[in-house]
Amino acid sequence: MTPSSHWQDVRHIVLTASESINYAPGDILHITPRNFPQDVDRLISLMGWEDQADIPLQFVTGDGSPASTSVSAPPIPFLLGSPGFTLRALLTDYLDIMAIPRRSFFSQIAHFTKDEMHKERLLEFTNPEYIDEFYDYTTRPRRSILEVLAEFDTVKIPWPLVCSVLPVLRGRQFSLASGGKLKTSARGGTRFELLVAIVKYQTVIKRIRQGVCTRYLAALQPGSTLKVQVQKGGLHSSAKQLSDPSVLIGPGTGVAPIRSLLWEKAAMAEEFKKNQNYGPDEQPLALGPVILLYGGRNKAADYFFEDEWEALKAQLNLTVITAFSRDQKKKYYVQDALRENSSVFYELLHEKGGSVFVCGSSGRMPQAVREALIETFQAPLGDSAESRQTAEKYLIDMEKVGRYKQETW
Repeated sequence: MTPSSHWQDVRHIVLTASESINYAPGDILHITPRNFPQDVDRLISLMGWEDQADIPLQFVTGDGSPASTSVSAPPIPFLLGSPGFTLRALLTDYLDIMAIPRRSFFSQIAHFTKDEMHKERLLEFTNPEYIDEFYDYTTRPRRSILEVLAEFDTVKIPWPLVCSVLPVLRGRQFSLASGGKLKTSARGGTRFELLVAIVKYQTVIKRIRQGVCTRYLAALQPGSTLKVQVQKGGLHSSAKQLSDPSVLIGPGTGVAPIRSLLWEKAAMAEEFKKNQNYGPDEQPLALGPVILLYGGRNKAADYFFEDEWEALKAQLNLTVITAFSRDQKKKYYVQDALRENSSVFYELLHEKGGSVFVCGSSGRMPQAVREALIETFQAPLGDSAESRQTAEKYLIDMEKVGRYKQETW
């Protein structure tokens, strides 16, 4: 989606499932990544687990009998009593070898070295008096468990204890960018579209770091199989609210759930056109006007789905307002565009009872948007403390009735 010269690598990823899976705008796709084979091989070699790596395993209880649901579950409960998986599979699919270690990790691995210097250093990281050194060694450089074990190469973790020492590999959440007709694959199954910013950066120790899940997604080949789960998001709306006037604010990759909303609205518009025959007591829904307030750095680099917005304008009575922060000398953000067009937003939200959907980074943007909205509602009332309180109350009341919704991360 972005040129190679851009500061951020953003990918439009399409996944399909053979079965029919229902989801709504704002819902989330939870993806569990896999560790890379070369990283797993390196850990196996460091620990000396080569002879054990590919032998079928089974979790057992303390007395050596096969584990069952009547005993304490292992750290990965769904493997309880499951035969046939291997140590290599465990390291590839279930344990996070690229995580930044916690202090408890150093306490544990200190037991597995005979080198007194290494043991002393590892235990120092568990001492609150050395909290700054621990931070400088782990958090600041984003040093991984695999790198720690490579540096403290005298540590040899007994493979049966691997689930007690290494953390479980957790999935990552991505807002679904597909809605309406985009939810159905060409073969009749379910289609999931994502807008993913690949996490890759250089640390203070001049090493390149990559996000575990986005690195995995970036390396996938067509036809790859993934472990995913659909989870409910925070933008759920009734058919009436989707048809009402709305303001959709989504800078950068935050436009993913906004795109889902727009295509859901487009599907509703198509349905309205098809159903022309209504009974005497039936009143068809009519789509209210929509404003998309999109923000990015440069129009040429990160104006995602621009062609789609143009195509949807007539179908949805859609107005697109953009704010590109780096295309002029003075930085210009979505909140600035909101203030500049305050009368338009006031009419849609205050006079027509429209809804606001805010999606994107949970940093400064959501609060800046809230402040701009409060100023928008205050402007017709005058510049006084009382008018400010009235405007703030109006926004709070919008939240209470579900007319202000936020999905940020």
